[in-house]
Order: sequence, then structure tokens, then C-alpha cells
Amino acid sequence: TGYTSGGKALNRGGEPLLVMGEVASPSLFELLGVKAMLGRTIAAEDDRLDAPLAVVLSHALWSNQFGQDPGVLGEVIKLSDSRYTVIGVMPPGFDHEVGSQFWLPMVPTLDPSTRPSIRSITVIGRLAPGATLAGLRGELAGIDPGALGPERGSGATALRLDAAPLRLRYTSSTQSHDLAFAVVVALVLLIAAANVVNLALVRALRVRREFAVRAALGAARGRIARALFVQHALLVTVAAGLGLLFAHWLLGVLASLEVMQSLRPSGMEYRLDGRAVGFALVLGVLLAWVLSLVPAGLAARTDAQGVLRDGGSASTTGRFGRWLQQGVVVAQLVAAVVLLVGGGLMAKTVLRLGATDLGFEPARLIQGTPSFPHPWRVPETYRPVTRQIAVDLGLLPGATAVAFRASVPLASAGGEPRVTLSGAAEPLPATVVPRALFAIGGDYLRTLGVTMASGRPIDDRDTEHSVAVAMVNEWAARRWWPGQEAVGKVLRIDTTLITVVGVVRDNRAAQAGLLLADVSPEIYRPFEQISSPYPSFYVRAGADAGPLLKPVRDVLVRSVPDRPLSASLVADQVAAQLAGVRLNAIQILGFALVGLLLAVIGVHGVLAFAVGTRTQEIGVRGALGASRGRLALMVVRDAARLTAIGLAIGLPLAVSATTVIEGLLHGTSRSDPWVYGVVALLLVVVVLVSSYLPARRAARIDPASALRSA
Repeated sequence: TGYTSGGKALNRGGEPLLVMGEVASPSLFELLGVKAMLGRTIAAEDDRLDAPLAVVLSHALWSNQFGQDPGVLGEVIKLSDSRYTVIGVMPPGFDHEVGSQFWLPMVPTLDPSTRPSIRSITVIGRLAPGATLAGLRGELAGIDPGALGPERGSGATALRLDAAPLRLRYTSSTQSHDLAFAVVVALVLLIAAANVVNLALVRALRVRREFAVRAALGAARGRIARALFVQHALLVTVAAGLGLLFAHWLLGVLASLEVMQSLRPSGMEYRLDGRAVGFALVLGVLLAWVLSLVPAGLAARTDAQGVLRDGGSASTTGRFGRWLQQGVVVAQLVAAVVLLVGGGLMAKTVLRLGATDLGFEPARLIQGTPSFPHPWRVPETYRPVTRQIAVDLGLLPGATAVAFRASVPLASAGGEPRVTLSGAAEPLPATVVPRALFAIGGDYLRTLGVTMASGRPIDDRDTEHSVAVAMVNEWAARRWWPGQEAVGKVLRIDTTLITVVGVVRDNRAAQAGLLLADVSPEIYRPFEQISSPYPSFYVRAGADAGPLLKPVRDVLVRSVPDRPLSASLVADQVAAQLAGVRLNAIQILGFALVGLLLAVIGVHGVLAFAVGTRTQEIGVRGALGASRGRLALMVVRDAARLTAIGLAIGLPLAVSATTVIEGLLHGTSRSDPWVYGVVALLLVVVVLVSSYLPARRAARIDPASALRSA
């Protein structure tokens, strides 16, 4: 089946509402295995040139705009400049591609007489029984691309047909994010589980006499292990149940956050399903088994006669118990180091992005983008309409400057951009050439707050009949003419000679990523010399831009009626991007602090237990003249040794582990030495502070009392 996505304006008497939807083959719904909740889906009889226009609504659109009225079937609604009869409503939860809210038949929608702008169709299919993806790719490689269309000229890039799992289309954009948080959660779980392991070990050491008595009475080690597993399974079951209830509540909170909508693929809902609950239960069983191994291993190593002879004193922990305790603590510290480094890198990313010089002024700037009807997309129509919209926007009270910009591909469809410097025999490499140039009009530089580096700006003197001119940004000027003045140089784009009249400061105003974009080469041309039917308009407000947003929308609606449009504050776009990165940082830092707290609790517990089991040794040392400071230093030294081992393992491991968040970092290296230094210092300070209470307890032990209890 084939489909493509796009937006249309739903007009129900008020302001047109932009809704996203799909143009699809009738087989789409059958292929995906879904049926309409009301009415029917698109059928073959709807997919003809002479068929009445039909539309299928999503459950969300039916609920929000039609009040779940079952009488919507047969109603004629207006989408952009065409009228469609509603033939069906899809069930809730069916969310295909871009959160589609409607589906249209392909053939009548793409009628050549309507001059459709669609240039690509996504094709999906199901593998036949026994077929493989590799086999399908081999079949596609054997298809002659020249047979796919008569309009592909010799200059076009050769087509390459490929296939990929449909799941990747939805998850590829968030894979790095998902993997990063899976690792973060796993590390926190590791630290928490390590604490429970240590508690289980301490408890086992304290009930060694019970193990010894059971063994002396003939209890098999397997029976003891099963009893321990049941105890820990009950503990983990209660904890997992409470955890699932908390997760259910917290997922509802996350789903309500607007910023989270940009961090998940379309169709992914925040809810606990059977797979999530099953995963938690399997994890719980595994954890209960691991917890049982620790005391069971200790029980297996217990000398029953020796324990019964000395009364089961916990002072005889043995090397196995001590090494296991210390090993678990080191693992906690290593995981805490990795988490803290990840959180530190994300925090530095937020600070770097917050201080990013955008090269333009987003404050008090409004961006509006209409969608011209297909018949308008010819120069004779869209050029005067674009100019008139700019004039109307400039007349709005509160507007101080107006401009517009459109992206124009540098090469024909399928080709590579060819930019050649005057006097050069070969075009510039593709790595230093933009894929498109920007056609600008109005007072562009003043409206967006972009400044000139040299030369003059494009202005009214640059008309369709004057010399072809352009401005370039500093990035392009430095790399194309290193050490030279770019103003006055000549470019050749394909066969057109263009004179550079100005160099603008590097800025992100024209980059789709804004805050997250990298500075790259840019070429600006006058809209009168090269244009596009897809302009965006910019309005600079004299004061607060918020009250001017609706008047801008009204002008666009009036100028391009019954068409989808968008209008927003550019400052809000920047803030939304920063909010998404900040949310990532807050989450990772939150997990890191929880992990650090759990690790510190683990260190404190091990030190406190060690002091308790070494009471007699400490008493002997005190009786032999050891000062209280020396006794406290003995405990602090143990903490420092564990911390040093944790850092020695954790810091190099963090360099490798942070590759999973590399895609979330901006302007920050994952091997930033400052972050690693701060993490090491923080961990040392926190662990040494956590050793204070055990050290003070060791220093206050009365030697006489300790020796009497021996």
C-alpha cells in the first residue's frame, strides 16, 4: 500500500484548524489489520478519478470537533479548498504516521488536474510467509530504476530501492533517547539492588547460628536456599507491586507534560501494559534469585561446628563476607560515577545551549507560514500574493518590521548542488555547499535582528532585471575565500553568475533546528530574482509580541482562506527546544542523585557494620594506646580506599558508557575533563562525609567495655 502525509485546514465556520492526515491507498487499513469503528474505511470505489471525495476521521478528531456524534456519517466537511463526505470513523488508539486525524483516497486527491504538490509516496508491505528482509532487498536491487518514470533525466541521481522494518520509522528518531534512559534506569536499579544484597548479606551474617543449627539437624543446603528464595520473593513482590502502582501514577503525570510530546514517537502512549508488567515480574524473580544466592552461598561456606562452638558471633564474618560486601559497594560507586558523569554532561549541555548566540533576536518576533493552494503555486500568482501579505502585515498596529523567506533547492530533484567559485575549474565539495539557498524579501535583516559583517544588504534595488546578487554568511566566506574579502566575488550556481554584495553574521534564524542547529553555509538571494511558493513571514513587534499573534493569524487566514497555516512566537520555539533538553538533563540528574544517595547509604551501611563487627579489635587497639583520631582515621581510610577503587573503575567506564547520551549532547564533549573532575571531587566529599558517623562511633568505643564483651 502507499500513502503520504500532509496538513489541511478544517473549516467548520470559525477559524480554520490545521489538521494532519494522510492520502492513502484503500489497502492501507487491511494491511494494518484495522477496521472502522463507525461506517467503513476507504474502498476501491472511492479511489477513482470520477468518484465523490470521501474522508475517514480519526477517533480524536471525531471526539474533539464533532462531539462523538454518530450522525457524522454522510456529513460533508470542508478540508482546505475541497469538500469531502465522511464515510467512517477509526477506533481509538489507531495512530498512524504523524498522528493522522483523517484519511483521503489517493487517486482523486492526486488528480493531475489539481496540480498536486506531492512528490513522494511511502510504500509499506508485509513479507510473504517464509520471505526475509534480505531477500526483499535483493529483489528491489534487481529493479531497473529507469522503468519507474519517464521524466528522470540523465542528470538525476540514480534511484536506489531499499526496504526497512516499519518499526524503525517510528522509533529511529528516539532510539538514542530511549537507550540512554534504559541505561540510566538500569544503573539506578543496580545500585538499589546492591543495597538490598548488602542487607541480605548482613542479615545472613547475623543468623549464621540458625544456618548452623539447621545444618546440624540435617537440613539440606537446597532446602535452606529455597526458604531464602521464598523470603526474598515475598519482599520483591511487595516492592514490585508498589513500584508498578507508583509507575502508573507517574506515567500519567509525564503524559500530561507538553514538553514530553516531542520526546516520544508518534503512536507511543504512556501506559503500563501486559508486557511492562510481565517484564517487572520477571525482573523481580531474577532479583529474588540473586538475593537468595548471597546468603545461600554464605550458608554453604558456614562451618556449622565452628559457629556453634563460638556462639555464632557476627565478628567472624570471614573473607568471603567482607570481600562480597566491599565488592558490592564498589559496584554501587562505579554505577554512581557513571550516572553523575551523564548528569553532569547533560547539565553542561543545558548551560551551553542557554548561552548560545543565535545570531538573531527571537524576542518579539512572530513567524507565520501559510500554505498556498495548488493553483497559486505559479510565479504569476504567488509572487504578488506574497508581496501583498507582507504589505498587510506591515500595516498592523505594533508591527515595526516585516520580512519573508523561502527555501529554494540549489539543484533539480535528485541532483547534487553545484556551486563553483569564479576562476575555479571544479565545483565546491558537497560538504561546504548548502542544499538550498534562501530567497528573502522585505526588511529581512532588521526584522530578524541579523547584522552585517561587511558589504551591503539585499534591498529594493535588487530586482528581477538587475544584476544577480547574493549575500553569504561568515561560515561560507571563511571557507570559500580564506583570507580574502568575499564582497565582490562571483559564484556560479549551475549556469547563473552571481555577485556577492554582502556577508551576514552567522546565525541560526533560517535553520530548522534553531537552537540545536550547527552553523553551516548559507546563501541569500533577492526574492525578486529567485522565488518559491512556500514563504514564511516574519513580523517584528515594537513591544510584547503576544497580542500581535492573533492579528498576524487573521491576516494570513484572510489572505489565504481555507488553507492550513501556522503562526507562533519564535521565542517560544527556542524555549521549547531548550525545555526538551532541560527535561532530559533534569531526569538524568535526578536519577544520578538518587543513585548517589543509594550508593552513600551502601557505603555508610558497610562501614557501620564493619565497625560493629570489629568492636573487639578496636578495643584492643585503644587499650594498646591508639588515639581516638587514629581509630576514626582507620574507618575513613576504608571509605577512601573504596572510593578510590570506585573512581578508578567508574571514570574510564563512564567515558565508554556516555556514548549512549552522545546524541543528546550539544556543544559538550562526552570526555569533558571539568565534568569528570567535579564528579570525582563530589563523590570523595560525599563518601567521606558519610563515613563521619561510623568513624565517630569507632572513636568512642570504650576499650574496657569492648574487652569485657570478648
